[in-house]
Amino acid sequence: MTCSDVFCDDEPTHVMEHLSWEGEVIRWGAYCEPYLIKRIAPAAEVEAALEYGVRRQGESFDTTRLPLSDKDWRYREFTDEERAEIEQIKAGELVETYISPGDFEWREPDNENEGGTN
Repeated sequence: MTCSDVFCDDEPTHVMEHLSWEGEVIRWGAYCEPYLIKRIAPAAEVEAALEYGVRRQGESFDTTRLPLSDKDWRYREFTDEERAEIEQIKAGELVETYISPGDFEWREPDNENEGGTN
């Protein structure tokens, strides 16, 4: 099991969370800390960069690569429960089941073929 960033082989240590318009906290994935430091920035910095990009929009300024604003995103270390869950996943005791877009659940493997470590 590695960080959710496709270019990172570090062990995940933190959870990224999104604060929705309705105030709901949504877990967004497990990442290593260096990735998150690159990804989340103070809201004022992100807004200033976006404003600069809008002014220069004719010059192919890519606003999609801006960091995420800390008004809407945050990260924290795993809770003890999440850390235990990761250990179960690595030991092949839990597998992920796709329910619907963006909706997954964890369960025990049905047979020997689903178990194993990542």
